[in-house]
Amino acid sequence: MTHGGVRAARRAQAVDALLDATLESLATVGFAATTTRGVAQLAGVSQGLQQHYFPTKAALIDAAINRLAARLLDEASRPVEGSTERERAGLLLRRVWDSFHSPVLAVVAELLVLARTHPDTAEKTAATLVAVTDRVVAVAEQALPTYAREPRFRESLLLALSAIRDATTVARIPGTARALPTCDTITAGFLRTLGEPG
Repeated sequence: MTHGGVRAARRAQAVDALLDATLESLATVGFAATTTRGVAQLAGVSQGLQQHYFPTKAALIDAAINRLAARLLDEASRPVEGSTERERAGLLLRRVWDSFHSPVLAVVAELLVLARTHPDTAEKTAATLVAVTDRVVAVAEQALPTYAREPRFRESLLLALSAIRDATTVARIPGTARALPTCDTITAGFLRTLGEPG
């Protein structure tokens, strides 16, 4: 590998470490307590190197949102396996459920709160959520072609996705389980609105 190639690889490694550390910090301590110094320490790089690549906290957060968007889009784009459309519908909604139970939801929730007072973050977060939702809908249309012909398919799917997002968010508060639907209940409601595939 050439000297330039080694330098590029080290840069990519440092940037990856910084962005992963930023997402981890947002998930664990929130935006207010996330600092460039703390992110650099978490990433195992000097603050000088962090400032070289991301001179401000805003630049770091912006790049982390882009990283999060790419990960969510990759996850949402995976095809759904299953022998029947009903089975694939259940597997797709379970995948979304599991994704929202992962630490990524804490980052999304933090960005949603931040978006209320930071217009740039609001714009980027909205674009990410819309893009990911559109990708999930596209994957669902491909996996569930008979269901997808129903006029209310998109609205029913968006309702199911919203229910999953709400349930998994509230579930992080201890003692709320009795007030929330399960993934199976949400899936059953989604399928009930569409009827049996032809």
